[in-house]
Amino acid sequence: MAERLGLQERLARFEQSAAGRYWAHLSTADFMNSSFAFAALAVLSAFPFLAVTSSVIGGDIRSAIVARMGLNAQATRDVNTLISSGNQAVDTLTWISAVVLVLGGIGMASTLSTWYHRIYERTPPKGLLTHLAYQTAGVVAFTLYIAFEVWLFDKARPVGGRGLIFLLTFVLAVLFWWWSTYMLLYRQVPLRQLLPAGVATGACITGLGVVSSLFFSDQVTSGQKSYGPAGVVIALITFLVGFGVCLHAGAVFGRMWNEWQGERSGPG
Repeated sequence: MAERLGLQERLARFEQSAAGRYWAHLSTADFMNSSFAFAALAVLSAFPFLAVTSSVIGGDIRSAIVARMGLNAQATRDVNTLISSGNQAVDTLTWISAVVLVLGGIGMASTLSTWYHRIYERTPPKGLLTHLAYQTAGVVAFTLYIAFEVWLFDKARPVGGRGLIFLLTFVLAVLFWWWSTYMLLYRQVPLRQLLPAGVATGACITGLGVVSSLFFSDQVTSGQKSYGPAGVVIALITFLVGFGVCLHAGAVFGRMWNEWQGERSGPG
């Protein structure tokens, strides 16, 4: 009985601590299930959309994946074998498939918007046109963000290697997700208050890139040897689940930071 009471007291102290409150917010956002759903939606919608749009503007979705994950030469070849450059898709693109691709991209933006509204406990404004305008702008911004990042990485890699790549990843991620969170919340939260979320998200995404550069190349190559293309897909989905967790973790940290600041300034 005494041990049980002691365990309950420790659990209660943890729930009242910053770590406990952080975990409670993440759990309320259902971050793991949402991250798995995000990974599946990204494979079905985001990858085809980015493959076509990057090809149209002269880029290559495979370069974006390799740069994001920090893959070695062998893992890069495995990814290149799995995914086409997008040129064939552009050549055979019909207006129906183009509409499906755009709707898939908007679906991704809508999913992220739902996450942020849940985390920050905001109610989305009414109006279908308003939603479409913000979500379409988000799709365009994300496409340009990925394309610019790949171009910049190609220029920076010979100069500063992986260290410079990680630094640029952090800076660009902070700026992009700071602004994106503001827009996905339909500007209901002041931009100034969302800077902590942008910084935390950028730090999480950069950390994921560091971990990926150390471990995911082996996962891609071993998956290719064991299961063929399906093994590469599993590795990509694992990375995307981690990316979804990073977005949740950054947004929750930003909300809690604002709460801490409010608690500190409240007595004054």
